[in-house]
Amino acid sequence: MSSQAVKEFLEKTRPESTGDRTAVSLFSGAGLSDLGYEMAGFQFVVQVEVDERRAAIGADNFPESTWIPDDVCTNHEEIAEAYRAATSDPLDLLVATPPCQGMSSSNPSRGKRRTSKAEALEEKNRLILEVIPIAELLKPKIIVAENVRQVLTLEVEYDGTRGQIVDLLRDGLSDYQVFADVVNVADYGIPQIRRRAFVVAVHKEEQWLESATLQNVNPWPSPTHSELSNNGVPRWVSIQEWFKSMQYEHLNAKSKDTARGKHPLHYVPAYASDRYLQVSEIPAHSGQSAYENDTCPSCRHSPVELGTVSCPKCSGVMRNRPYVERDGQPSLIKGFKSSYRRMSPNRPAYTVTTNSSHVGSDFKIHPWENRVLSILECADLQTVPRFYDWTRAQEDRTFYLIRNLIGEAFPTYFTYLHGRFLDNLLAGQG
Repeated sequence: MSSQAVKEFLEKTRPESTGDRTAVSLFSGAGLSDLGYEMAGFQFVVQVEVDERRAAIGADNFPESTWIPDDVCTNHEEIAEAYRAATSDPLDLLVATPPCQGMSSSNPSRGKRRTSKAEALEEKNRLILEVIPIAELLKPKIIVAENVRQVLTLEVEYDGTRGQIVDLLRDGLSDYQVFADVVNVADYGIPQIRRRAFVVAVHKEEQWLESATLQNVNPWPSPTHSELSNNGVPRWVSIQEWFKSMQYEHLNAKSKDTARGKHPLHYVPAYASDRYLQVSEIPAHSGQSAYENDTCPSCRHSPVELGTVSCPKCSGVMRNRPYVERDGQPSLIKGFKSSYRRMSPNRPAYTVTTNSSHVGSDFKIHPWENRVLSILECADLQTVPRFYDWTRAQEDRTFYLIRNLIGEAFPTYFTYLHGRFLDNLLAGQG
């Protein structure tokens, strides 16, 4: 299926004026997810982000909004007062995209819910519940919260009660009907597999809610794509199709010169000899990992048994496999099956994360070029419109922060589609 719709979205110009629907954002990052709702007609009145650097970049891009660079958890009244000071209109939309380190699949303690580390992160895990006190103060018509999939089953303690987060939301938002499910953005034509928990709470006074309930439908758009083409539904957009459409400048991590393109965000880390060898010997278009490189780089004996660090013929180190020296002895680096692996060209990209520059992380190597993805490519996969202003971070040379912000966001194209959907519902268009 053509990726033209998403490509056209990236090339959109920013609307000269926002719509008249009001919005507040919690845990805003730099507003990348908020931007989609704004482009759909929602005007952000207040945005809250505890990290001052993130908030400053966000404020550059949302100059009409009041940015509160502080902790959501301790500033409920201040957030509400800032909204009331700006407008007397009822709040249409409350958006929350809290951090998810305690539950993320990229967390080393994933799957070990009761470890001491997981317990220490429980406070972060329950940040999504901060929509409850803000909803009590501002009574938004609709609340939208997004997080990793585990949020739908995770148990935390809140206000003296322990239970699953979704159940606690339903109890705390008694004036709302809460819808919760897992959304994969690849199902909407975005060339990235990103499965996230999506929670939408609708105030029970909304007239269209009864119809949605009777029809047993969720208050977000129906998927437009599927993993396999079925009944006329287009298949997912593959990374190969996307890159062909975008025609990015070729990069190579072999040197600093070849690792940098003309666009200021189109560059990648350059590698020392062994690291570059590990990447370059993974066959292009194979989806394989560096652990599967089976030809000795010294004597070219092949195949060398998987899981070994030395060549059986010349005893040389398999430098084209991820290894370290410990006490003068080589040892393979421990990693997941997805570590040091090329993306499969025939599928969408795997989830863009905050550590997108780390070659050893999950599925981070370009499908056929010898490198990871550039900041520009990651931003495009997260469907951040090209007009977004990164000047502040570029001038401060905090490019790692740009990668973090991009990896944290929910794709802007999806929030744009959802914003248009919600706007129609609020307008009574069913």
